[in-house]
Amino acid sequence: MRYPDRWLRLISYPVLGVFIRLFGDMAPLGDLLKRPLFYADVVWDILIVAASWEANRWLIRYLDQRYSWVTDKFKRFVIQFFTALPMTFLIVIPMIYLWNEVLTDHGGFNTANLLVNDFPLTVVFTTMIHMAYTFLYFYQHHEKTIAQLKARIQELETSVAGVASAKDLNKASGFRELLVVNYGTSSVPVHTNEIAYIYKQNEISFIKTFDNKEYTSSSSLEQLETLLDPVSFFRLNRQFIGNLKAIRQFKSDASGKLTLDIHPAVEEEVTVSKKKAAEFKAWIGRQV
Repeated sequence: MRYPDRWLRLISYPVLGVFIRLFGDMAPLGDLLKRPLFYADVVWDILIVAASWEANRWLIRYLDQRYSWVTDKFKRFVIQFFTALPMTFLIVIPMIYLWNEVLTDHGGFNTANLLVNDFPLTVVFTTMIHMAYTFLYFYQHHEKTIAQLKARIQELETSVAGVASAKDLNKASGFRELLVVNYGTSSVPVHTNEIAYIYKQNEISFIKTFDNKEYTSSSSLEQLETLLDPVSFFRLNRQFIGNLKAIRQFKSDASGKLTLDIHPAVEEEVTVSKKKAAEFKAWIGRQV
């Protein structure tokens, strides 16, 4: 996880450094500003803040790679809590000792001062850092999730638009939604989605609908096949064109030929040759 925290760190280091220096000091600010050592104290406190912050930031980014706040909340909290505070104390206490007892001889390094000032400040400081980065973590996770959902929605919209375009293309390509057929001496319009199958007998094309009505057409099966949407209709054999919705089941025999169960029922057996079986299975598999 990359955190947009550059300006936060640049501003927080000096602000917290000054705050830490002034915390617990009862001397008037005017008097402190007259002391040259005050400015050196502020600089050193800024260094303490920077070192502690960077160490905790490194720890947070390290844990981000191993324990997600989304899926491993409890484990992440326990590890981060019991690692962050001891690590911060191991940085702060030696730096305070180095400054007060070695570099400047302040003589201010003592147990009482650690418990009253440095300990609570370190706890509050460390807690604030981790709360800030936890907020940034969830904020970025939320933004990433929203972006992924938008991309998915756009993908679905594109897919739907593609399907609609394909349907429009089918219509533009000449596939009919309505056929004019013969019923006795009359011409009757029949919607293609009402047609169960078309078969040839004695060079005449018979059209059977799902409500078991039968019509004839002067067009050949080859001509009718070019008018029907191949998404719904398939040329099963030389004598038969079937609608997907009319095929109840099919089974293969030892030779690889397919036998179909068609509704409405057909007097003669409807089959698909071994040569065309794979094409039929691919067609029906795409539509089901």
